[in-house]
Amino acid sequence: MNIHIAIISEQTLANLIPALMARPDVVYLVCSRQMAERRLEQRLARLLRHEAIAVEVRGDAPDVGLGDIHQYAYRLAEEIEAAHPGAAIVLNATGGTKLMSLGFVEAFRSIGANVIYTDTAHRRIEHLPDDSGAIHAPQPMHDVLDVPRYLAAQGFRFASAVSDDPGWRERAAGRKAACKYLGQNAALIQDFIGALNFLADRALSGGETLVVPLQAFNNVPWKKWAEAAAQLVRHGLLRWQEGSVEIEFVDSESARFLHGGWLEEYAWHTLKDNGACDARLGVTGTWESGSNSKNEFDVLASHGNQLLFIECKTLRHKEENDNTLAYKVDSLGQDARGLFGATWLVTAREPSPVLHERARQARIRILGPNDLPRLREQVKAWLETEK
Repeated sequence: MNIHIAIISEQTLANLIPALMARPDVVYLVCSRQMAERRLEQRLARLLRHEAIAVEVRGDAPDVGLGDIHQYAYRLAEEIEAAHPGAAIVLNATGGTKLMSLGFVEAFRSIGANVIYTDTAHRRIEHLPDDSGAIHAPQPMHDVLDVPRYLAAQGFRFASAVSDDPGWRERAAGRKAACKYLGQNAALIQDFIGALNFLADRALSGGETLVVPLQAFNNVPWKKWAEAAAQLVRHGLLRWQEGSVEIEFVDSESARFLHGGWLEEYAWHTLKDNGACDARLGVTGTWESGSNSKNEFDVLASHGNQLLFIECKTLRHKEENDNTLAYKVDSLGQDARGLFGATWLVTAREPSPVLHERARQARIRILGPNDLPRLREQVKAWLETEK
């Protein structure tokens, strides 16, 4: 029998990842009175039980006074050893206060437990020296968190993702070439992308359903604009005759794609094509913290048990809205990924200096139109650091 002991803290991932890697029969969740009052053990208990791992909760552990902590930890060690003679016991010493961690390490070493520490930042599990003083090599993490599991650990109830629908994925594959054309050429056709976005918005009447499919540019598309329009016609996303100012959107989904959905698909395709463990587009759900706390994420990817959140924008940014946009992206990113992972803002129009500065302050990476042709290299670099 395999048993884990985990000391509860605000960082759920540090306890969840080793448990999902090892799949113990039982996890004892040790929770201080303060943590129990905040019910922080409940989320982890729910996640483990969902994975068919049994859970035992101990919610009265002291977190101050080394003598009291020692006494509690020794009693718990004796209880577990008596209830499960011969079991392989692992103490995860990552959570709790420093005093709790020290007290529990000493107590569980006395019964021969393996003591581990989750080094989430470096994607590995450290094994503390045993009684003989032998130091063991760290254990590399392997991927155990897809996007829904990661979000659940952060307190977000995953409801759905547009990219989970097989029919949508089939249609997205059919327009993938057009998607890549727009991404690879965004810097050259920024104005065309902006004009098309505006016309698509009018065609959709600001909603999701195609209402007025026939629209018109201010001028006849020529040179780069004409080439781009012809590409979209070739892929069945648009109707247009060379020399005409008029265009016709084919259907609601194509109009939404040309309204800006292509940028999300471009990011999603790039993550999928380059080996992300899990990538989802159009993720919706609610936060545990409130009944009206619904959110939607453009693109999320999990890899190396860390999360990448990508917000996509195709509209030209107004300077007065840059602060709001940066705050929203930063807040959503921090809530979704916690201490680890990354937040990117990907835009098909050149971001303003104000937005660049706000993003720098919030440690958000901005990828503008000049960066889109090299999005693959950016994604690969992130994936390699998340191993």
